[in-house]
Amino acid sequence: MKYSELNGNVKRVYAKIRMLDDYHWDIHGDKIIGYHRKSEFPIRIRVVESKEEAEKLSEQKDGPGIDIAVLPDANTFYIKNGTFILSERFLKATLMDINDHIIWGGFRVIERDGKLVQEDLYEYLGGPLVRHLKSNMINGQDYVFWQFYKCEKCGKFVDIESLPEHMAKHGINVAEKDSEKYEVFELNFIEGGVFNKFGEEVPQNKFAPEAQAFIRDMIGEQKSEK
Repeated sequence: MKYSELNGNVKRVYAKIRMLDDYHWDIHGDKIIGYHRKSEFPIRIRVVESKEEAEKLSEQKDGPGIDIAVLPDANTFYIKNGTFILSERFLKATLMDINDHIIWGGFRVIERDGKLVQEDLYEYLGGPLVRHLKSNMINGQDYVFWQFYKCEKCGKFVDIESLPEHMAKHGINVAEKDSEKYEVFELNFIEGGVFNKFGEEVPQNKFAPEAQAFIRDMIGEQKSEK
């Protein structure tokens, strides 16, 4: 199929998102298939004519990833069965929000074809995304995501920047580690606390002293000492 043969609605929707360099796009008829470039997380966009068609599609899943049904009308945005059902005007902003909620969460070094390769680990934080959309929260102003490592020696969480210093106190050189997996927490400037991906506040006593100092620098004293 040539680009000129595509449905006009598909071309119009594609034109709204093709400049988003966080994604790579392929077009299959009335479906636009995207991949988040860093994580390779799949995004499936269907161009539909009605909410009824969108909701029927929401009952079908083609595998892991995010499904988006795009409508021609101007004022629709909701989520059903995990599928975003929205108007064209909200598509670009939603994809930008999705990108903000696909977070690097660690790495491992493996041998492949005779060389050592770093595999990066990413996590899609769908729950926080929905909460942020409902609360009209703006990334960079209301909250920020940060990586924390649970120390295997003391069981405390350490922020990624403080990890070498903390592990050195346990006699561990992080340069010797070939993998690290982090918990991604939300530093919430409005609530004045740290929350996990389930929306649960993480008590301050779960953090190592270095991480507690980091959190104070970022958001001040947590609202409660638990």
